[in-house]
Amino acid sequence: MANTTLSNTTYTNLCKSSTNTVYLYGHLVPGIALFIFGLTFNPIALYYFATSRNFRRSPYSYYFSAIAVVDLVRLTVWCLFFLLDFKIFKLQFHSFECPTQMYTEFVAGSISAWLTVSLTFERCLVIYKPLQTLTDTKGRRALIIIFCVILASCIVNSLLLQPGFYVKRSYRENSIQIVCHYEQTSQSNITLNKQHSLLTPNTKRIYLLMIVIFRVAVPFLLLFTANIILFISVRRTRQESSKLTPSLLIRHGHHRQVTPMIFFSSCILLLTISPRYLLQFYLNFRQKLPHCAFTHYIPHLLKTFELFNYAFNVFVSIVSGKHGRHELFNMLFCRPIPSQSLRLATPSKLVGSPTPHTLTTSKHQGQRHSNQKIDEPRNSTHKPLLPSLDHIKSNHYHYR
Repeated sequence: MANTTLSNTTYTNLCKSSTNTVYLYGHLVPGIALFIFGLTFNPIALYYFATSRNFRRSPYSYYFSAIAVVDLVRLTVWCLFFLLDFKIFKLQFHSFECPTQMYTEFVAGSISAWLTVSLTFERCLVIYKPLQTLTDTKGRRALIIIFCVILASCIVNSLLLQPGFYVKRSYRENSIQIVCHYEQTSQSNITLNKQHSLLTPNTKRIYLLMIVIFRVAVPFLLLFTANIILFISVRRTRQESSKLTPSLLIRHGHHRQVTPMIFFSSCILLLTISPRYLLQFYLNFRQKLPHCAFTHYIPHLLKTFELFNYAFNVFVSIVSGKHGRHELFNMLFCRPIPSQSLRLATPSKLVGSPTPHTLTTSKHQGQRHSNQKIDEPRNSTHKPLLPSLDHIKSNHYHYR
């Protein structure tokens, strides 16, 4: 028993001595770099989806643009509260910090997750039942879904803004963490709970658990299922897509690069955000005290992974496609888009049909050709008739 206690004390001291290094090089420095990258690239992504020939005014541009805005907000919140806590207030906390920070983070996280789910199911619907989705060429359904997701996320997390939900904001010096407490064993907390009888510690715990399920568990399960359905549907309907009108396919983004974009976006979301909340579940349901690494090291690294999602999600989605890379680099270096990349932007290579420009040109040429064919027999009938009439008239005058 004494040896176990001694070993735990040794591990704890080792964790304390290394926590500053892990926090500095595992979270703070990478977090600042990710913030700068996300603050730079997310606005570029917004401009890309607004001007891209492939995505302009399509449902996918609305989804990815909304995700870019939410990611930008999430990174800004991280930097803002870091400056408030450590540089401006200098760990002199105020009552508004916990509700504002937690509400903003929870809303941004749930919106990002559910928009990715909606984007994936939108693609599944286009691939699996294309004829039912081509009528929505302006992305009205996508705009409605985005609005509903934002509204639902704000409403579901609104209880975090209620006075008395978070009772204390503290700084743990050993692990260099700022923690928001929703319960504490003190006389002030008992008085506060009497004033807000509905917000008991048990109610808060269940509510936070339901929020985690809403913003993490359910979206990730749907993402995993939707990506499987997506790849199965792509294989089944590849031949049927050749029967669709090319111009409508372009308006709805029916080209190869959309599927890997959605796949990489889903994978980044699953791999970077889910580990942090799995650790929270593990720590909440574990009866014994965990190893000090689970409280000193891993939380900082998992927070960095989460910031990686908000900084690189849209970027990796764009550069995952060959045409997306060429179009993005041409836009960044102010170079005109070559004709070859314009051909790649159209589904002619996929479905074996001409581009919209050549389609309309060939259509007009075909109409002219058909009109000429129709006029030729008419002209051929009129030409012999006119001389015969003149001949008859001349004969008539002669007989008179």
